[in-house]
Amino acid sequence: MKVLFVYTNVEKSIQEPLGLAYLSGMLKHHGIETFLWDNTFETKEDLKLKLEEINPDFVAFSCLSSDYDYMSELAQFVKSIKNVPIIVGGHHVTFKPEDVIANPFIDVIIRGEGEETLLDYVQNQDVKTLGTWVKRDNVVYMNPMRQLPDVNKLPWPDHSMFEKHFEKKVVWVKDAPVEKYGIFITSRGCPFNCFYCSNKRMQDLYHGQKFTRYRDIQDVMNELKFFIKKYNFSHVYFQDETLTTNKERIYEFCEIYKKEIGLPWHAEARVDTVDYDLLKTMADAGCEVLMMGIESGSERIRKELLGRHMSDEMIINAFQDARKVGIKASSFNICGIPTETKEDILKTIELNKKCNPAMGKMTIFNVLPGTPLEDYCNKNGYYIRRKFPTNYYVDSNIKHETFTLKELMEFRKMFVEAMGGYSGATKEGEF
Repeated sequence: MKVLFVYTNVEKSIQEPLGLAYLSGMLKHHGIETFLWDNTFETKEDLKLKLEEINPDFVAFSCLSSDYDYMSELAQFVKSIKNVPIIVGGHHVTFKPEDVIANPFIDVIIRGEGEETLLDYVQNQDVKTLGTWVKRDNVVYMNPMRQLPDVNKLPWPDHSMFEKHFEKKVVWVKDAPVEKYGIFITSRGCPFNCFYCSNKRMQDLYHGQKFTRYRDIQDVMNELKFFIKKYNFSHVYFQDETLTTNKERIYEFCEIYKKEIGLPWHAEARVDTVDYDLLKTMADAGCEVLMMGIESGSERIRKELLGRHMSDEMIINAFQDARKVGIKASSFNICGIPTETKEDILKTIELNKKCNPAMGKMTIFNVLPGTPLEDYCNKNGYYIRRKFPTNYYVDSNIKHETFTLKELMEFRKMFVEAMGGYSGATKEGEF
């Protein structure tokens, strides 16, 4: 059995797509051969050659909203060369299943976390496979969601598929390029319900199952040791949605990591999940960069539109405490949020100045499927473009009631200048 994965990567991101690596790892663990076509480095002619040479039994895509149109184009291209079943998964598919399964070039969609579902379908091709919608003989079989997987029973990801990505530099903070970094996770799921995120809807799809799940710390250490030795990584990036949701666990994690690994590392956190003592412990264990969302400098916008209830003081304290212990904290921000005014955006710039992040990043607001803000925009008559932008730094899929896109880009330019003229772009891609 052979599966060819297609990594669309419209943004040309230099990051390894850990989700695809986990899917490949699961299939390989069960004796299924996997292959990759990577849009980061390869052409459509390369895809044609791989289809002819590998002769896969399935072609599998993972699809972001920003990649959907290109994924559809590639699916049609694949079908023009070989009549092979096409399987598509990912967040966009999970929340827009009717749209995706209606695509004439797509045969199967996978909703939610896909490792066990993909394996089950590839092995059995059953139209009633849990977690799938299957289109066969013009009939669509809409199956229930599968139970969430036990994260401690999943095979390690197949990093070998993405070795070329390890050769690229990434810049988390200005003038501090990092080479040979590995991406890992210690947990899955996020307990918070930000309105611009699909977490709440994803939790609802799983009907009350425990959504935030933590891996065994020693298994994480064993994985780190194995891949650090194999690929000679110099840095580690923990890609957990929010690494610091469980303080007691992070204290234990840092103690073990410091003893057994010791490499510098980076992660993402929320300002309301950290304090000075925790940040000091993380810094002592090698944490160099922590990425935290400010999102908006307006408490009204944060509370009413984003579902984030932290105060300005809490945000400022988190960034100041990080700086005190030697962690470079970078900020995430959004402009063009519905109902946002010029004063609100200027507050975002001013709050970032007070926080003085090592790097500040600002995207233009986009409505994503499965989010409370999608419901809000539909209810309140916002025009939502069907086509998703491929780069959220320069485009939006909604028409703001006050600002043109050009005006929002001017605000973003003001933000970048306030942050020292640096927004996180590298010559080799946008992190």
